[in-house]
Amino acid sequence: MRRERREQLQTGLMLAPSVLLLAVFVLIPICVVFAYSFALRDPYGAVLPGFTFDNYRDLFQGVYLQIFVNSFYLAGMTTALCLLIGYPVAYFIAFKAGRAAPALLLLLLIPFWINFLIRISAWVVLLGRGGLINQGLLLSGLIDVPVGMLGTVGATLVGMVYAFLPVTVFPIYAALTPIDRRLLEAGADLGAGPAETFFRITLPLSLPGVLAAALFVFVPSMGVFAIPVLLGGGKEIILGNLIVQLFLEFRNIPAGSAVSILLLVLSGFGILLYMRALRRVEAMK
Repeated sequence: MRRERREQLQTGLMLAPSVLLLAVFVLIPICVVFAYSFALRDPYGAVLPGFTFDNYRDLFQGVYLQIFVNSFYLAGMTTALCLLIGYPVAYFIAFKAGRAAPALLLLLLIPFWINFLIRISAWVVLLGRGGLINQGLLLSGLIDVPVGMLGTVGATLVGMVYAFLPVTVFPIYAALTPIDRRLLEAGADLGAGPAETFFRITLPLSLPGVLAAALFVFVPSMGVFAIPVLLGGGKEIILGNLIVQLFLEFRNIPAGSAVSILLLVLSGFGILLYMRALRRVEAMK
């Protein structure tokens, strides 16, 4: 008993700094934001003590509801494109790259060494009317005048896919690597073609990585702020932009807090769906 208590005490002491930091910098701020989401506001933007559900009720009507629809659409499109592009990349690195696989993974990691805003700002130069993409199209004769790419949904999607593509590749690659190659050989020996082997063996075994990649892309895409502003011109307002505007421009802290809490709830719901889907996938094996 003394030994067990000593081990429990040692474990508690080791976890204490992490728990303290988590409480101070995560849990307490969330509780403060949660309390503000039910507060009142005077005409000048000051937070007044009180309790009301109006801040949440307003989110499900009018312009706020359209912003939620835009956020889900943009996050869903980003997730789908990242999976469509990231899965073949991860498959190639896992099965075809051979000794070049570490170098290719390093190339995917290099963008994380550069500041996020600098990387996104580079796309402003590339997609501008005088940028490299327009200049290349003009030189090739495909267009006669520069095309306005910035300030569109397409430019925002390009930036989102660029930002989240590495996050898609790594979990899928981690799920593909442990697959026993003998299973693929057995499928081929039994008469299955490459497509049938992929859909009946490779894809089902890699589904945990696909689900993780979808979660890692969809949830952050709901609250991203810089990309829609820099590449989309702020025309398509999503939840991340809405929170910043409510806090800084409109000085509506209760409404901004309500949007933040609702986004946190949606993220938690997405995690629960991921865990449930992962259990079903594991049960199918």
